[in-house]
Amino acid sequence: MNEVQGELKTVVLWISEQTNGMTLPAGLRARMALGCLDLAIEHQAGICALAEQALWGPVFALLQCMFDAFVRGVWLARCASDVELELFELAGLRAKPFRDLVDDVERALGHSRGVLSKLRTSSWAMFSDFTRAGFEHVRRPNDSDNTGPNYSVAETDRALRLATALGLLSATELASLSGHRDVARACKARTAEFATHAAAH
Repeated sequence: MNEVQGELKTVVLWISEQTNGMTLPAGLRARMALGCLDLAIEHQAGICALAEQALWGPVFALLQCMFDAFVRGVWLARCASDVELELFELAGLRAKPFRDLVDDVERALGHSRGVLSKLRTSSWAMFSDFTRAGFEHVRRPNDSDNTGPNYSVAETDRALRLATALGLLSATELASLSGHRDVARACKARTAEFATHAAAH
């Protein structure tokens, strides 16, 4: 286990400690949003477990699911109209393009640098390939003379750092929406600490 994997595992355990036993509001908006955010955190734990087994294909596939769950959770909490909430409860959010959800979420969170949009633009096609056995996935075992995964350390470290960041952001939103301001502040501080550390590497 390298440093990046160790950091992800530490964060997964820390988030579990912070959110364990947390009481959640019962309204429709909160229930829908928190369900998505909780799923994003669960995906983070899954990614951590998969990384320990060097199952990198599923790691990249779950990253798309995790990013999707985070964006939809924040959108439902902060952006959706009452009508859109009802539509989500009935049929999900498939009618609204994902790029529009990302744009709405960035405005709601005040992300002026467009980090989420850049992630969607640069990585969404690759994530989709991994979830649907596209070119990015199937070419990997063919890049060497041996069968098995063929991922660079830089690629896998980048994936794990993204999972760490999305999990911390999801936990921050979950705690904030639940009214647990002390936990939200702790998660926000941990996110800033992680961002500083990641930028240095």
